[in-house]
Formats: sequence, structure tokens, C-alpha cells
Amino acid sequence: MIDVILHGGRERSLERRHPWVMSGAIASVRGEPAAGELVRVVSAGGVVLGSGDWSPASMIRVRLLAAGKEPLEADWLQRRVEAAIARRAASALLRGTDALRLVNSEGDELPGLVVDRYADTLVVKFSSVGMQRRREEIAPLLEGATGAACGYERADATAARREGFPPRQGLLWGSPPAGRIPIAEGERRYEVDVVNGQKTGFFLDQRDARELVQRLARGRRVLDLFSYTGGFSAAAARGGAASITAVDSSPAALELAALHVAANAAAGAPPARFEALRADAFEYARNAAAGFDLAIVDPPPLARSKADQQRASRAYKDVLLAVLRRAAPGALVLAFSCSHHVGAELFRKIAFAAALDAARSVRVLGQLTAPADHPVSLYHPEGEYLTGLLLEA
Repeated sequence: MIDVILHGGRERSLERRHPWVMSGAIASVRGEPAAGELVRVVSAGGVVLGSGDWSPASMIRVRLLAAGKEPLEADWLQRRVEAAIARRAASALLRGTDALRLVNSEGDELPGLVVDRYADTLVVKFSSVGMQRRREEIAPLLEGATGAACGYERADATAARREGFPPRQGLLWGSPPAGRIPIAEGERRYEVDVVNGQKTGFFLDQRDARELVQRLARGRRVLDLFSYTGGFSAAAARGGAASITAVDSSPAALELAALHVAANAAAGAPPARFEALRADAFEYARNAAAGFDLAIVDPPPLARSKADQQRASRAYKDVLLAVLRRAAPGALVLAFSCSHHVGAELFRKIAFAAALDAARSVRVLGQLTAPADHPVSLYHPEGEYLTGLLLEA
């Protein structure tokens, strides 16, 4: 195995089991490893720190698969795939849905691999050159471990560019998905486009938050900003909201949001008045009429890197300020950041600044994160990207 030698003093994070070796930590490489090849990481003093996938085009030059001197077992990939799937099957926190994440990259010791299940279809994303290189090995492992009728690869153009491999999209096994896939999430029903939808087709990481919205919505006037296909709007409808306004820039997403709201009408209650507005959600928030009782503010990632943090913080504050100024007395606001670079501590400071400028008395009723099928390794805090606050104004 080819050795990657670190600069002196750069071994501490690996000794603390962090799974990344950044390019600036590397002093030399003994040999010429191919992209995705397994390499050994060695300290300047000659101590073997672990082994992992070599990625010469990425700032994350090595993603560790094993820590310390112990080599990877011959069947390590199969063991880890099966263990990740078994953890979900055994979890009491993941009952009542046929749509969930089965593999969550570093959270399941499979860096660069994400697998989401939608009913009988698996959607797979390879975001590292090492995992992309194992594509033909991983597909049959997933098929065998789950029995899913279809496996579909979604291209991750950003990751492919960062890692230096061509993006690929298409069938891994079975027959191509025929239209949208119906899924059940507790009492709620959705339809997912796994070929063209955002991420792998749906925002599975907001399942717990949708459940919360359903519990809170009865009789409330709901504003769903950045609504996409109406996951939160449908939850509000199921919970018996009086009215729902969904705001998004995509007409196709709003069309599906209307379908979801209609399909999730609360039993034994009048259907919610629903309005789908094609608009820039930031602009709409600044000019919206006052009077809503429950607002969901869930923008797309605004800080994809550390350099974006300041700009993103201003944008989060602006939209929260606008919402707080227009919220009815006693309104609830559910606000999210989906970037590790705007984490829980910073996001709370942003909410504080927005509340101060809005001159509103605001209370924190709860904090949210991704559900149990999106585990985060304790050694890899970068994996904790989703943070939310439930506020009362």
C-alpha cells in the first residue's frame, strides 16, 4: 500500500479519529496512487494512522476507512453496508415510513456514499472518487441487502467536479422508475420524482420537522416559505391548518405541492384554504401581509463553504426579521439552516439579532436536527449540517 506522509504536528486530528486528511497536511507521497486507490496515512514520525481512499483532485485528499494500524477486512464493504441497513430496520425511531436514508456517508463509516430508499426504489449518490470506483461492487450489495426492485444512481455534479470524476446518472439494477413514486410518511402521503427532484427526490432529513408541523398546525394560518413540493404544506394540511400559503420559485414544485396538500387533507375537518405563489421567498417575506400563525422558513443551503458564512448569515437574518415583523401575536416560527457553516450556535445568534431588530419578545421552544436515519459520527462534526429552531413570537 502506498504511504501518504503528513507534515509534523498534523496527525492530531487523525489520532482523534477525524476521518479526513486535508491536502495541506500532506508532506509527501511515496508512490503514485491512482484516484480512489487505498492508501496508508503515516505521521512524520513513522506512525501508521490509518488507511483510506486517495483523492488527488480534492481538498480532502484522503477519506479514512480504517483508523490505526489494523488493515481493512476483505469483506469490510459488505459488512458496513449491511450494518447500516440493519440499524435502520432495528430503530424504534424510524417506524411508519417507507422512505428513509439507508446509508449516510461518514455517519455509517462509508464516506462518499449516500443511499435513500423510496418504497421499492433505492437512490444512490457517489460523492467521492473512492466510492464511485466501487460502483459495480456496491450495487449488488445494496440489492441483496434490501431486495429493492430498482436501484437508481443520481449524479452529484458538484461532488464529481470536486473529486475529478465524470458525473453519472442512470439505472443500477431493475427497471427505470416510471413516473413519481408514492411514499408513506406516517399519516402523510407524497409522490417523489427520484430522477429529477432535488437531492435524491425529497427532503428526507425534514421528516421529524414535518411531523412537528402536523402537530402544531390545527386552526393556524400557515406560511411555508421555500416550500418546494410542499412537504411542510402537506403536513400542515394533515394537521388541520385553517389556511396555507406556499411560496417557491418553481412552478413545477408548486404544482406538486398543490397535489400533496389535496392528498393530505385532515380527516373530519374542512380542507385548508391553499394558495401556491410563484415568487422569490426572500422578497415575498419582506412584503407579505401580516397575520400568519405558523411560519416555516427552510431556505436552500446558503453557505456551501466557510467563505459564504457572512453573506449567508445576513440572508438568514433578513428573512427571519421579515417573518418576525409580520407574525401574528403568539405565532410559531420554525426556521432552519442546512449548512454546517451556519451551525446551531451561529444560527441562534442570527435569530437573536433578527428578534432584536423586530422588537419582538421571542422564546425558543425547541431545537431540531436531522432524524435518526441521518446519523452523524461523533468524530466528524462536519456531518451535522441541519439545524432548526422552533420560536414563539
